[in-house]
Amino acid sequence: MRRWEDVHDIIRDAFTDALSRMRYCIPTTDSNRARWPALGLWRQIENVVSNNLMRDRAGVLPKDVIQANRTAKIRELDAQLAGLFVTRAAISEVTADEFTDFIENHVEALIRQTQEHPVPIADRITKAGAKYQLR
Repeated sequence: MRRWEDVHDIIRDAFTDALSRMRYCIPTTDSNRARWPALGLWRQIENVVSNNLMRDRAGVLPKDVIQANRTAKIRELDAQLAGLFVTRAAISEVTADEFTDFIENHVEALIRQTQEHPVPIADRITKAGAKYQLR
């Protein structure tokens, strides 16, 4: 969800997903909690979500939204990288015919620069992954 309009569009999907991940149960002596009966109020909530929010269901699962966001971010970053390489090539007076070779040769320089960075790459990747939380 990115806008207030999205709330209306996928509210049932969000509730359905939440209800599938948790249950409010009546504890019994059975050690297997999966067999504990759901509280009557919990069943009523499930029915309300199922019956009254049907028109607000988009059919979009959270994992699909995460994947779409990941794909969009990858496209955005790739476009930025391409633009940076074009600018770097122009500053280095690389011609259009030399551009592909320039990119291929420049990868080694980027690897060296990454290895020389004071923060280990594993730490930097972890930090970047946490920032975007695309899992």
